[in-house]
Amino acid sequence: MSEFLETVERIAQEEDVPDSFRAIVRAGWTTEGDAQLLMALFSGFSGTPLTEFDEAIHYEATVNGRGMMDYDLPESGPERLKTLLRRSLGYACTALLAAPESHLRPVLGYISLSEGGLEDNLLTAHVTFCSARPGLPRYVDDMDSYKHEALLEVSQDDTKALSRGPGTRSR
Repeated sequence: MSEFLETVERIAQEEDVPDSFRAIVRAGWTTEGDAQLLMALFSGFSGTPLTEFDEAIHYEATVNGRGMMDYDLPESGPERLKTLLRRSLGYACTALLAAPESHLRPVLGYISLSEGGLEDNLLTAHVTFCSARPGLPRYVDDMDSYKHEALLEVSQDDTKALSRGPGTRSR
């Protein structure tokens, strides 16, 4: 799946972000304990509480994760891939740029592209955010091990390079 990422120019632009995802970013960030969360997603979250997770990283990834809007795209082809990646990168970078400098730890964005749907033939995208924590493995520690999806990790520093083109760690 990682070959998908090699065929698409990686440029992040806010205008590629669907309005509903822009609204999530505009609502800002908050914290619960030491978890850093997008406020709009946290306020609507009714799942497992932070205390039930082994690591706050997994709570952050759960609360902050969303599938990228794709109902308006063709079911297959290069346009679907390009648009999903542009939307996901735009959203990830916009959210990372909005993260307050006062946050406890740097926030990372994770974009995954994988095939799903009823027949496992529909390309979908998912974006989530979690903290980099000293002394703990990253949310995705071994990106080379992902064979059934394309995975892209975006740091707050990467957002500058993405506004000019390629420059992120991907597998």
